[in-house]
Amino acid sequence: MAMIEKIRQQRGLLLVMIGVGLLSFLIPYDAVMSLFGNSNSSIGEIDGQSISAQEWQRAVQDREPLFQYQGNEQSLSNDTWNQLVENIIYQDEYDNLGIEISDEEYDEITFGELLSPFVKSTIYGGKDSTSLKEQVRKSFDGMDAAMAENWRKLIKQKRQKEKYDLMLRKGTYANNVDAKWAFKAANDKVAIDYVVKTFTEIADSTITWTDSDVRAYYNKHKNDREYRQETSRSVKYINFPVQATATDSAALRESLEKMAEDFRKASSDSMFAVNNASNASEAFTNYADGMFPADIEARIKGDSLGTVIGPIVNNGRYFLLKPSKRGTDNNSVEARHILIKDKATGKAKLDSLKGVITANKNFEEMAKTYSEDPGSGAQGGGLGKFGRGQMVKPFEDACFNGAVGSLQIVESDFGWHLIEVTGKNFPYTKVAQIDRPIEPSSKTVKSAYALAKEFSLNCSDTASFHASADTLNGGTKLIDGKNIKANATSVASLNEAGELVSWAYSAELGEVSQPMMIGKEYIIAALTEVKEKGVPTYENVYDAMKAETIKEKKAEKYAAMMNEGSLADIASRIGGEVKKAENVTMRSSNLPMSGVSAQENVVIGACFGIGTGKMSKAIIGKGGVYVIQRSADAVSGESTDNYESDRDRTTSSYQQKTSNSIFSSFREAAQIEDNRYERR
Repeated sequence: MAMIEKIRQQRGLLLVMIGVGLLSFLIPYDAVMSLFGNSNSSIGEIDGQSISAQEWQRAVQDREPLFQYQGNEQSLSNDTWNQLVENIIYQDEYDNLGIEISDEEYDEITFGELLSPFVKSTIYGGKDSTSLKEQVRKSFDGMDAAMAENWRKLIKQKRQKEKYDLMLRKGTYANNVDAKWAFKAANDKVAIDYVVKTFTEIADSTITWTDSDVRAYYNKHKNDREYRQETSRSVKYINFPVQATATDSAALRESLEKMAEDFRKASSDSMFAVNNASNASEAFTNYADGMFPADIEARIKGDSLGTVIGPIVNNGRYFLLKPSKRGTDNNSVEARHILIKDKATGKAKLDSLKGVITANKNFEEMAKTYSEDPGSGAQGGGLGKFGRGQMVKPFEDACFNGAVGSLQIVESDFGWHLIEVTGKNFPYTKVAQIDRPIEPSSKTVKSAYALAKEFSLNCSDTASFHASADTLNGGTKLIDGKNIKANATSVASLNEAGELVSWAYSAELGEVSQPMMIGKEYIIAALTEVKEKGVPTYENVYDAMKAETIKEKKAEKYAAMMNEGSLADIASRIGGEVKKAENVTMRSSNLPMSGVSAQENVVIGACFGIGTGKMSKAIIGKGGVYVIQRSADAVSGESTDNYESDRDRTTSSYQQKTSNSIFSSFREAAQIEDNRYERR
C-alpha cells in the first residue's frame, strides 16, 4: 500500500516518464533527451571536431551495407570509427596539397585499366580482368543509388590516402651521409674482452628491498613513456562449452527420418525444401561437384529423380537430398580469349596467332605471352563459366553461337579478341536439400547454463572465483584476457566478444559476471584490472616496478663490485669469466655469449667509444652489469659501390616507415577522444 501511495504522489512525474517512453518510439533518443536540456550527444572528438550521435549513426548506416558484417556490430563500429579518424586528420593535408579525385579518375580506378589498390583488393578480391570489370560496372549501375554513392565516397577517400602516401614515399630518400652511416653501422667491427653479471644470475632472495623502494621507483618513473597507459580492462574467465550430445544428434536424425517420407511425396520439391531447410538460400540449387563425398555424389547424379537420400552427415550438418531435375544448361558457356587492345593492329596480330594455335594447339601458352588482359592472360586466357549478360555483346554472341573448340576473332570496345569456346551445354542436376546443423538441444543448453549458474553463485569476488575454478572438475584453467580496449571485438580466444567487453567496462574491479553465451559456450568472467588513460596507478604497475626496483638494486650492488681491478680480478670476484667478442658492429643487439637477449645499445656504443687497450668502468645495461676492454683497433668496412646499394636499401627502409610514422604522429596530435563504449 505504501508503494501505491508513493506512486500516486508522484503521478505527475510518472506521466512525464511514460510520455518520454512513448515519444522515444517516434523520435531518436538524442532528440528526446535534448528536449530535457541534455544537448551533449557527442560520442567522441577527433582533432577538435566533435562527432555527434546523429553524425555517428549516419556513418555507421552508410558503411554497413557495403561490407558483410553479419551482425558483428563491434567490427562495424571500429571500421566506421577508423575511417572517420582517417578522413578528419588528413583532410587539411588533402586540401593544402590539392589532392582531389575527379569523377573521371573515380571511373578509371574503379572500372578502368588503373584499379586503385583498395578497389582491387576489396571489390575485385585481388583479381583483374576485363570481364570482371564489366560485371562490377553492371553491379554498380544496378545498385541502389544511396549505396552506390556511399561506395563512390569511400573509394574517393581511400584514393586520396593512397595518393598522399605515394607522395610521402616519393619525397623520402636517403642521402650519401645516411648511406655511409648505414654501411658503417653494418660493417665497421671491433673486438673486445668483457665480463658480465646478468640480472637473471642474481637470485632475488640475495637482494634487500622494501615497498618504500618500489614506491620511490614509481614516483620517479610513473611518467615514463613505457609506463603511460591507455584505457583498458583485464579479465580472467572460465568457459562452459555447450556441445551437442549423442542424444541430441540421434533426436535430430530421427526427426529428419520422419520428414523424409513427406519430402518424397511433396508436390513441390523446392517449396518443401525452402520451408524446412535452415539455409533456405541453398535449398534448391544446381549440384556442384565436390559438395558431398563421392558415394553420395554418385547417388545424386545416378539415382532416380524423386529419390530422397539421407539423412546423411556432412561438415557438422544433417542433410536430406532429393534429385529433382536433370537437363542441359544452355545459358552458360566456358571460354578463353587473347586480347589485343590496339584496334588498328589487333586483328592482324590475332590472325597470325590463330594460325600458330591451330597448328600447335598452344592457346594457353600464347595467351600468357601475348594477351593484354592482365587478369585472364596470366591464367592462359581462361574466363571460366559465365552466363548471358555478363560480357559485352559481340563477345557474348561469339561465345554462345560458336562451336566448342572453334577459334573466332571479334571486336569489342576493349579491342580485338581471339576466342576459343571450351565448353557449353553443361549437364546439370537440380537438387532440393534440407539441412539442419547438429546443435545442442534446449535441454543440453539449459544443463550447461545450470552448471555455469551454479558456479557463478559460489563466486562473489575474485578470490572465490579462483577457489571455485580450482575445485571444478578437479581444477579448471582460468583464461586471461589482458588489456582489453573498449572497441575490442575479441578477447583471448573468444571471437565476437562484444558482450564480455561491454560487461568489463560497466563492472567494478573484482566483480564476477553472470553466465554470458558467447559463440557456443557460456563464459563467466572476473574483472581483474582497470586502467584509465594517462599515468598508471601504483597498484596497476606494482609488479612491473617491483621487478625493476630489484633489478636496480642488483645493478647497484654489482656495479660497486666491478669497478676495481683487472677483468680477471673482476671475473673472480663475481664468480664469472672473461669472455671475448669479435666482429661486434653498431647493429649488434648485444654481446655474443653474454647470455643477455635484451637490446644493449649503451654497451654496444661503449665498444666503439672506448680506446684500444682501455677498460671501462661498470656499465649498467638492460640485462646485466658489464665491464669491457677493447682488444684491437676498429676495422672499417670498405664499400665496393660507393654506398649506392646502401643508399637504395636505406631509402626503401625510410619509405616503408614513412606513412605509418606520419599517421601515428597525426593520431597523437589529434588528441582523439573515443567515447563510443560509454553509450552501450
